[in-house]
Amino acid sequence: MILQVELMRTTDTRASRWLLVSIAVVGVGTVALSNGEEATMADFVNGAAIPLAALLPALAVLVATSDWSTRAAMATFISEPRRLRILVTRAVALILLVTGLSLVTSIVTAIAFVALHPDRVMLHASLSALVAGGQLYALAISTSMTGFAVGSLLLNTPAAIVVAFLVPVSLDVGAGVVAPDLAPWISTLAFSAWLGSPHLSWGDTPDGLPGIGRAMVSFLLWTAVPTAVGFWRQMKRDVR
Repeated sequence: MILQVELMRTTDTRASRWLLVSIAVVGVGTVALSNGEEATMADFVNGAAIPLAALLPALAVLVATSDWSTRAAMATFISEPRRLRILVTRAVALILLVTGLSLVTSIVTAIAFVALHPDRVMLHASLSALVAGGQLYALAISTSMTGFAVGSLLLNTPAAIVVAFLVPVSLDVGAGVVAPDLAPWISTLAFSAWLGSPHLSWGDTPDGLPGIGRAMVSFLLWTAVPTAVGFWRQMKRDVR
């Protein structure tokens, strides 16, 4: 019951609906730009990753902050006093939504490629598209959970959106200049890159993929710790 309610709440605001529409529109545009003479099915799927990576963090922030920004927290926590249960279910609902969006996006873009270029549909192209779909899902999950973590920590929609979009990029660039050895370890992209191409090596692979060490530091820094602190804040915060 709680999961059903939280799934409905992920898309029941005007801002959430407009974000989903924006993802669809930008997705169509990026697929159109990918439709070159040498385009492959993987190019189509990779093109669709752009709007997901760009806009899903904002949707995740809205999911995390909606109760506090709309002053609906009192109704939410009165109906279910066990706050941790609601917060965990909310995170699960977001993961299910992102999973559904990623799956639909991959399928639709693959169908679009088959319709536009039936002569280019081959087994290796389909396998490459499957890999690209997995990487799209990894990027969508990691960026959305980072947005959810920041939203849970700050509990303020405008501030969380600014932080979720600007701080990771600024930190990556600044750390790359000031502390280039440290920068790869605190990058928000390390976990998503590893998740898209997982392997068991602790260190980086010869082709530059981050190892488990960098991936776990990135996950802890940008997802696990902010989410845990944010949940603690929401469990202790007075509801007005």
